[in-house]
Amino acid sequence: MGQYRIEITAVGGHGCERQVKDGQKVWGCRRMGCPDCETRNFVDSLRRQGQSIEKATLTHWPETPTEVRDDLVTSIRTGSF
Repeated sequence: MGQYRIEITAVGGHGCERQVKDGQKVWGCRRMGCPDCETRNFVDSLRRQGQSIEKATLTHWPETPTEVRDDLVTSIRTGSF
C-alpha cells in the first residue's frame, strides 16, 4: 500500500454552480455529463472503496488571473467565476 496520484488536464465545457462564491461549498448540479460533477463522483467513488483521499482539486483556468479552484475533499471553492 502506498501513495499514488491521478492527474487529468482537459479542455471543454466546465464550471457548474458558477454562482458559488469564494469560500462557499460547491455541491454540484448533478446533471448527467457535467465534467465537474463526474469528477466529484469519481473522488466519492474512490472514498467509498476505502481509499484515503489526501488531496483532490478541480482547477478552472489554471495559472491565469481568473483561476477558480474547487477542493473536492472539503467542497470549498477558492475564487469566484
